[in-house]
Amino acid sequence: MQRDLVVDRGAFDQLIASGGYVSVNTGSAPDGNAIRFEGPGRGGHGRAACIGCGACVAACKNASASLFVGAKVSQLALLPQGHPERTSRVRAMVQTMDGLGFGNCSNEPSASRLPEGEISIANIARMRREYMRALIAGPGR
Repeated sequence: MQRDLVVDRGAFDQLIASGGYVSVNTGSAPDGNAIRFEGPGRGGHGRAACIGCGACVAACKNASASLFVGAKVSQLALLPQGHPERTSRVRAMVQTMDGLGFGNCSNEPSASRLPEGEISIANIARMRREYMRALIAGPGR
């Protein structure tokens, strides 16, 4: 009997529950054929390639979830539907990541070279910019 990789995604599920979604009413779905898609890395699509497997945390010497959180924050910050909750999302996700005991990122690209890779560490920089913007904006925004 062949078994697949078994991963405890509990911490990742908590991160997503803290803000990794869009809860605003975006209306009905547009015609998929009418949306121009520029390919991976454009808009939020390239960041959506992250499947939340946790391999980036395992590959990181600090056990940081910054690549996962950065990809999700970047994906939703770049989409128009993600703007209303932009500051509350990044604040909640970073605070949850810290509360769950993940390590700090030291910006070493080893985690971005995983098989599912192609998730740029530039997403971590965007997450940090978004977080600083949220802190400056103040609570409740």
